[in-house]
Amino acid sequence: MNSVRVGQAIFLVGGTIALYVLLRRLAHSRSASSTPARYGSRHEGRLSDSPPQSPQRTKGVTLCQVYPPPDSGTKTDVDIIAIHGLDTKSPDTWLWKPKEESHKQKVVPSFICPRCKQDMGTKEALETHLAVDKDRICNFEELPFSTSSANLEEGKKAPVNWLKDSHMLPRRCPTARIFTCDWPADLLEQPDFIQKTIEEFARLLLAGIESRPPVPNDSLGKDDRPIVFIASCLGGIILMKALVMASHEYLSVKRATRGIVFLATPFRGTSFQDVAKWAEPGLRAWASVRDKNVSGNLLKQVKSTFELGELVRNFTTLCRENNLIDHVFAFYETQTSSLLQKVVPWLPDSLSRKQLLVDQLSATLDFVPHPLPLERRHVLMNKFCDPDCADYKKVSGKIEDLLRKIREGTPLAQADIWIRDKHYTEDKLKVERLSGEAISMDHCYINLAIIEQPDKTWNRPEPRSEADSATQSSPFSRSARLRVETPDENIQVELPSLFNPRKRGDDVVQPRRILIRGRAGVGKTTLCKKIVYEFIRRTWSQWNELFDRVLWVPLRHLKLDERRQMAGYSFLDLFRHEYFSLPNQRPDLAEALSNTLDETKSRRTLFILDGLDEISQDLSDGSDMFRFLKELLDQPNVIIMSRPSGTLPTGLRGIDIELETIGFYPDQISEYLERIVPEKANEIHSFLQGHVLLLDLVRIPVQLDALCFIWDERLDSGIELDTMTAIYRAIEHTLWKKDIVQLEKTDGGEPVTKFLIHRSDRHEIEKLAEDEICFLEGLAFTGLYNDVIDFESRHRNDITTLLKPPFLLDKILPRLSFLRTSDPLSKYHNRSYHFLHLTYQEYFAARYFVRQWKLESPVKCLTLSGGQIENMKPIRFLQKHKYDPRYDIFWRFVAGLLDDDGEALGFFQAIEAEPRDLLGPTHQRLVMHCLSEIQRKESTFRDLRAKLEKQLEQWLLFECGFTQNSWLTREMECPELVLANALERASEDARLILLKSLSTRTTVPSSVIDLTSLWLNDCISGRLCIAILRILRQQQKELPDTILQSIATRLEDDDGYVREAAIKALQGRADCKQGIQLSDDIREIRNNLGNYPFS
Repeated sequence: MNSVRVGQAIFLVGGTIALYVLLRRLAHSRSASSTPARYGSRHEGRLSDSPPQSPQRTKGVTLCQVYPPPDSGTKTDVDIIAIHGLDTKSPDTWLWKPKEESHKQKVVPSFICPRCKQDMGTKEALETHLAVDKDRICNFEELPFSTSSANLEEGKKAPVNWLKDSHMLPRRCPTARIFTCDWPADLLEQPDFIQKTIEEFARLLLAGIESRPPVPNDSLGKDDRPIVFIASCLGGIILMKALVMASHEYLSVKRATRGIVFLATPFRGTSFQDVAKWAEPGLRAWASVRDKNVSGNLLKQVKSTFELGELVRNFTTLCRENNLIDHVFAFYETQTSSLLQKVVPWLPDSLSRKQLLVDQLSATLDFVPHPLPLERRHVLMNKFCDPDCADYKKVSGKIEDLLRKIREGTPLAQADIWIRDKHYTEDKLKVERLSGEAISMDHCYINLAIIEQPDKTWNRPEPRSEADSATQSSPFSRSARLRVETPDENIQVELPSLFNPRKRGDDVVQPRRILIRGRAGVGKTTLCKKIVYEFIRRTWSQWNELFDRVLWVPLRHLKLDERRQMAGYSFLDLFRHEYFSLPNQRPDLAEALSNTLDETKSRRTLFILDGLDEISQDLSDGSDMFRFLKELLDQPNVIIMSRPSGTLPTGLRGIDIELETIGFYPDQISEYLERIVPEKANEIHSFLQGHVLLLDLVRIPVQLDALCFIWDERLDSGIELDTMTAIYRAIEHTLWKKDIVQLEKTDGGEPVTKFLIHRSDRHEIEKLAEDEICFLEGLAFTGLYNDVIDFESRHRNDITTLLKPPFLLDKILPRLSFLRTSDPLSKYHNRSYHFLHLTYQEYFAARYFVRQWKLESPVKCLTLSGGQIENMKPIRFLQKHKYDPRYDIFWRFVAGLLDDDGEALGFFQAIEAEPRDLLGPTHQRLVMHCLSEIQRKESTFRDLRAKLEKQLEQWLLFECGFTQNSWLTREMECPELVLANALERASEDARLILLKSLSTRTTVPSSVIDLTSLWLNDCISGRLCIAILRILRQQQKELPDTILQSIATRLEDDDGYVREAAIKALQGRADCKQGIQLSDDIREIRNNLGNYPFS
């Protein structure tokens, strides 16, 4: 035995020496050979006897579409990409060539139509057929595969590319695009090349696949188009590495991968490792005589190594996480090959050491339960001669099976598609205007403003100094009450970047658990719809990289009786109820989604949990549903939506970031108007600039939409929209006109039409809709009294018992424009209703109070939790709640509504009566807020108004002296006359305080601007000049030339701080004209004007 091994070794040494001499000669002869021509992508039914040359070798990755021809117009729905192995190229890898002896057989020539493939038998018959059918497409059935072909020469059989041949894979997969993928797999490289790592090969492969051409007019984008890979030998290793690495711009390749067929891929190395000790020196010798280097990095991949084992494990994990386990298949060889005979063809079999190059153990994956053998050698694992080949049938059958599965989808894929197409319907994601028209989400306002709530962990600002507090707006202003203040830029968060890394102390963290708070009507539901819509459209690519699906869960549904009564409520139950019950029951899809959550620990699923405040107080601790709620809230990826009152249960993992939704920013108002009502945008914008008290109101999206909706009505009726109450009255009037038609009201037995109702006045409208108005008033007041915003079925039942409306609620409520339901598709008894915005509830509640005030009848205060009713006189209700912050907007509406009817005097007299706020500011604030809703007109109220405004003026001056601050001045509701009179009477110190407070406002009354600008001309106090200049600097509207000239005179002030303030006041002003006279005597001024250009 030993002697035989010694003989083999001697023989191998001699063979290697002989081979070296032979290769040197070959190298010289090959150097003179010409470069092969580039292979085109022209599609033919079969290859000719002289197939086109292979493509010229490049060092990148190229894809060649072999079926169908790119310009054929054939509709396809999937891509098949075939990747070759080591030291080969396309099409050679896939090309079956008959052995020389097979060329000796005589083949009868045939005459097949190139269009329909029908064998016409004779040359004359073929010519006649082509002449007859030249203007139409032949519809004959293709003949079975035979050795006959129009492209065969007599006595020869053509090579076959099974990926391209029309009788082979294209026939079995007619709606697939088929590509060959060439990658730089050369075993021998130029000596000046730096050898690529497997990571570099993988990255090149990803780039090549990502750049495959899109399909024109395809409903699927290129990134969504499924891919099935056919990977031969080492090509499978490079493909595995590429898919494991795929992220960021290549994540779409991983997501598009729906199936893989491996052909003799060496997952655990090849038998080359058994002869590597002598073969590698031989290869290096061969490379040396050709002036090349051996690619050691590629050669390493055919050996069993620790890195290869890790790659297989990582690939297995990827397949499990991406549901590819059942979409991967492997074939292995069963005929032996001899590496020695590759080097020395004349070597006798006794010395050839034939063995499987990639045996069954290496060519199979543990998670592929039934790999199949092919009866062939390794070199033929990717080559098949005809459709009748048994091995071809196995491989093409598996590919066909994968395509069928892809088209059917995995249960999880089917679940995701079901949710996307049948749950997130157009109706469910619709955002509706008050007019009833739907706003396309593309045209819906893009940037809902979100701000970070500064706390102990997230960007908490340093404690404010006394100077900083001077710039803080009033927390009692209407903008603060409505939550429409513009936040500081450094705590604003753009929605697409919600999950971007953020700095937290000294660390950088990636937020995954996010709590977003927002008041009723500010747009939380719209935000949910926006997120789902943009995720489905893949608009925010970083979201789609992080998550496979977004599940929007209205938490209020967990309170439904049929769910609360279920023992052991689980995610399976949730999915079945929320997503797979309509239009048909699909419990199998619910189970697939639930299993995926268990297997992946929800890593790839984002939950949007909407309405924490609606459920956090209603589930008893210890119940099955409370346990499930905690599990749901504790998911790793969540966006939790809640009103400010919502509280999280204890025992959950921490919240990464807490945010708050607010209304539009000022510049976004103009953008919205241009998008929604372009023909009215300039007119509405000019109106808002002249009514600064309304600017805060229209920063709420629904309010801006309402203003747009009533604009034409306002012009027709001549209504003056000077106050918040006037706007709501106009909105109410216009919406009732729409609703009366929807409610099918009649007048004198005749139906009221849109044409008839158009010119009706307020009294006529209120008469037609009297019952509905009374019900809304009572509903709104009872909700406000009980601090209830969402009216569930139980609330509506209690209120109906109290109010006894003469109609069926389930018929009328869906037709009222003032109410919305979060789930219009649910059953009536499961719905909850809320007003368009909290301010509409406050408006109708005020209407109820005013009705009772005027009738001198008690208000009915129903306690919803217990059913008790307390009848309280309106004056008593006022005394009890006039300083309650929750009723602030309510009392404003009461004042405005009573003023419309000329009865505001008695109301203000009641406010002024005992009990009074002992400290003063709360009472003065209430008076000021209510006065802002009273129109200035000749009435019995004029004298009392003058008295109240005088008290406000005295309070401003007292506040400046006592607290060194003036909070009332910061509020837009502070009367213009009061401000001007206070400034006139104030001392210099008090003026400074008042001006600092005014500088926090977005606008300052024109009378105050005129007054303070006069002081610039003869002001001797530098501090006062600076304060005035800061006020003027913040005014966006155009200033008169006289004021600009007054600012310009301060450019020559002796005080450098005053000069700087003057420069900043003029900086960038479009209204700063050339006519302003400036002195050029001071060089510093000229320099400063150069540094701070006017425009």
